[in-house]
Amino acid sequence: MIKGLETSFSCAHFYNQPAWAIDKNKATFGKCYSQYGHGHDYRLQIEFIEAENTKSEVQKILNLLKEELDHKHLNFDISHFQKTIPTTENIALYCRKRILYLAPHIEIKLIRLYERPDLWVELR
Repeated sequence: MIKGLETSFSCAHFYNQPAWAIDKNKATFGKCYSQYGHGHDYRLQIEFIEAENTKSEVQKILNLLKEELDHKHLNFDISHFQKTIPTTENIALYCRKRILYLAPHIEIKLIRLYERPDLWVELR
């Protein structure tokens, strides 16, 4: 049976390609480029195949992800995003990688990360 859980977290980020000049970053990323960044309230949903204790284990992982990301500036506080642009897609991929690392035996069917109600990424 497929079950779902979710968590939310708030964090800041900006888009920056370090190999580019400031003018190219500004032209390419517009308002998403800034040395300070901007914030979002993200909502992360996970669907998985339920097995014994799976739900509680997934909830613990979601709590760890929330603790890791909540009220952080991704570009400065999370080493992965010092070299990877923290787009919604890349944040979702980061979450998937962390989930698979922490619980490789859990069969994840879907990861969906909302940046806004009308903007999300879905990994299957």
